Amino acid sequence: MFKLVAPRDLGAIPAAVAAAFVALAVFAWTERTVIVDPEGLSVPYWPWKLWQIGPLLIGLGGVWWVWLSSRRVPWVPSLALGIVALVVLANGYSGLFGDYRGDVWRTVNPLFIGSSSVAAVALWSRGCSAGRVGALVSVALGALVFANGYFVNNEVLWQILNPVRMLTALAWAAGASQAHLAPHPKGGKPTGDG
Repeated sequence: MFKLVAPRDLGAIPAAVAAAFVALAVFAWTERTVIVDPEGLSVPYWPWKLWQIGPLLIGLGGVWWVWLSSRRVPWVPSLALGIVALVVLANGYSGLFGDYRGDVWRTVNPLFIGSSSVAAVALWSRGCSAGRVGALVSVALGALVFANGYFVNNEVLWQILNPVRMLTALAWAAGASQAHLAPHPKGGKPTGDG
């Protein structure tokens, strides 16, 4: 069974579908939060917090799965990160998602946390000082989103984090095609037009 989701060299369409699958799986889970939190108590309510473990695991594992499976098409993670930035823009500064606004935030948060872990490892593995600083910044941003999203929920901090998340996702998108972690199975650089 694990072989179905094991890292592999996916083509463009399967890699894009895998990224969409992960995002929709997180959204589907978070959209059903009403099952455990019918009053909408959110962050201070422990059943809500326990329910959010599922999206965190799907988001973290799914982002790594897409990253490791898209060596031949490194532009797919870049595209996915660009879409995350656009979703933050649309959800934070417009009413595009309407009644699903909270569900969209609960979808973006695990995807951003997963992306921050990938970015941290990819940047750290570069071995240079700038890469190490970028890795630490990525970890700090992921930890901040985790803490504010699941324990603090400070509105002022969200107002700061929204533009920071957009810019960070775009920066990661710009570097994703150049920084793939996994060596290509045939040696050398990954193929693709990244």
